Amino acid sequence: MLLLTRPKVLLLLLALGAVALAAAAVLALRSWPSDTQDAASVLSRSREAEQRILDEATEGKVFYYATREFRRHGPGDPLIRKMSDEWYTPEWSRHDLWTQVGPAGKITRVHSLVTDDQGNLIQEATEEGETVVMRDIASGAEERLPLSTTVESIARNVGEGVRDLEEEMDSGAVTIIGHGNVDGKKTMVLEWPPEPEPPVPGPAPGTFGSGYSLPYTEDLASIQRIRRLEIDAETFLPLHSWSVAVDAEGNEHLIEEWVSVANEILDPAAVPAWVFEER
Repeated sequence: MLLLTRPKVLLLLLALGAVALAAAAVLALRSWPSDTQDAASVLSRSREAEQRILDEATEGKVFYYATREFRRHGPGDPLIRKMSDEWYTPEWSRHDLWTQVGPAGKITRVHSLVTDDQGNLIQEATEEGETVVMRDIASGAEERLPLSTTVESIARNVGEGVRDLEEEMDSGAVTIIGHGNVDGKKTMVLEWPPEPEPPVPGPAPGTFGSGYSLPYTEDLASIQRIRRLEIDAETFLPLHSWSVAVDAEGNEHLIEEWVSVANEILDPAAVPAWVFEER
């Protein structure tokens, strides 16, 4: 039996997605390779990135963030479907998020979509006043959370990431393992040290058999996991992230992956009319 509170994909997407552009920058900055830039250069460039967000994300502008994501279900899919009940998401899905800047830098409009490989809508979210409403299409389930993100908080998250940068670099937590090319962009591939395969979690206190653990790895007999990230060598924005489970023979099995599809600050005219149509 798999035991873990089930993830709400949109809940996670909306909790983090409104700061997705900043979060992406933070991740890239934390992963800045120490053999190509000294700490002073990194701090200087990252402060510039923070200021760019403040300068460019003016009233009316729209943060657009999209990813294609994989989280392994494997042979556990029938159980996962059953236990997901109201919020099932297939192994592969696409996530699109638009958030518009209103007066005083407050995020005032939100539209988020999760679709499957055939383009079918699985989940969506929109704002209703000061609340974001998340809906699962198949079940009709809804969840709500406050809409309180600002451009300033997005930029501040970049700064907070920078303050952690030196410690992570000094610890040797990230290694450059290769170079590549994505859509004409030169890239670097980073790797974190292997971690032991986590045990299947037990039920939380006071619960019984609620939810599931993802990604599903029970059939892989894996002994450790490795996380990798491919970043643009010029902008240091992340383009591709993936995790593999490694078995005793050294075989790698893809268990999680996301690929960046879009990461932009758009003029309102560049946003499809249906995204923020009157509701």
